[in-house]
Amino acid sequence: MRASTLIPGFLISVILSAAVSADVVVTRLDAEKTVRGISLSIEGGQLSVQTADGKVEKISAAEVVEAVALPAPSPPIASKRPFEVVLLDGSRIRGILLAAPADHLRVQCASLAPGHNVLVLPIEELLQVRRVAGATIPGASRLVRVPDNDAAYRLDGSKITGTIESFGESGATMDRGDLGARTIAYDDLAALYVDNSAGAPQSGLLAVARMNDGSTLVLQPGFSITKGVLTGKTPAGIAIQAPASKLVALGFRGGRFEHLSDRTPQRIERTPFFPLPEGAAKGVMLDFVCPVRMDRSPDDRAITLAGRGYFKGIGVRPTTALTWDLMSGELKGEFTRFEALCGIDDEVLGAGYGRGGGTGSVVFTVELDGKEVWRSPVIRGGKPPERVSVVLGEARTLTLRVLVVPKAMMPKGREDSTELDNAVWARPLLIR
Repeated sequence: MRASTLIPGFLISVILSAAVSADVVVTRLDAEKTVRGISLSIEGGQLSVQTADGKVEKISAAEVVEAVALPAPSPPIASKRPFEVVLLDGSRIRGILLAAPADHLRVQCASLAPGHNVLVLPIEELLQVRRVAGATIPGASRLVRVPDNDAAYRLDGSKITGTIESFGESGATMDRGDLGARTIAYDDLAALYVDNSAGAPQSGLLAVARMNDGSTLVLQPGFSITKGVLTGKTPAGIAIQAPASKLVALGFRGGRFEHLSDRTPQRIERTPFFPLPEGAAKGVMLDFVCPVRMDRSPDDRAITLAGRGYFKGIGVRPTTALTWDLMSGELKGEFTRFEALCGIDDEVLGAGYGRGGGTGSVVFTVELDGKEVWRSPVIRGGKPPERVSVVLGEARTLTLRVLVVPKAMMPKGREDSTELDNAVWARPLLIR
């Protein structure tokens, strides 16, 4: 096991200066507020929202789901070698892989400030390096961790196991024991897993900065946003500096809630809306027809419901049922309520999408210990999402199910194409 650095304490000071003033949308557990103001400040666990008329409203940071500054940040810069590096603390850094000291990985990240856009990451903090674009990638079901080993996968799907030795100019070198060292070129790398899974990320209240290139930066107490610049450190002490114009949203982790999309379902059940061809690779076909996408729409895009974007959610098509064990080691039976917004993603509203007419139609249900406790009306595309709030009580399992709407239940008996049933559980929260 590789050791992890833990840094205790909590003190946050954030100022969005007048130079980057904008509307600020603060999403809380109990309500939403749109504030046309000039600043947010966070100190001692309290978020203060200053309005244009000088008033200040205080919210506990533990109650804040996210704070979004408008207008939207500047467009991202395309990466010539787009990889995503996942750290032990949950950070996801997108960029170009560069040569580095033997036990570190260097990543050039487009959303960070010039002169500060190359991060040097110790192997002890790495969990995964995966290609996100630019080449045909093997099916995700084939790219898995290997117990007690580091593992690298090439674009042809072949696997190499051992221990990561170094990251060079053009590739990663792996020590394979008696088989000798092997270098996997970055241009041929699909995914790399580092055996740091036994490490423990920092607990307590942490900030989560979502950047416009798709990166997610977890920041320890003491970060700041001053004069249009975000400055801080990850829980492992890695320095971060980024223009505030590239900050999409600021959220918090370790408060009164957990995002369900950050947790792996115990069981996934999928029934496609048409019979699969004989001899078809069932897993691949199901991933295409009935995908399960965390924090993405069913078509693997940013989630949008009725014109509003959401950073967290679960995208599926019917019929799909996802079950979580509420008493597992991850969830520990500590949550009292489940909340989410249910809708059909706006992606189906584009001209020529799918076959047939309509905007999609599904029914969402929630089950506790296999018993249905909530059912939505028929949900159609382009409509505001339906809010669900369920008390968990002593339930051991939570199941989220999305169903095809029978023709008899369709408004005026009209049936639209099942291809348009791109359902989303937006901002699904387990609340303590």
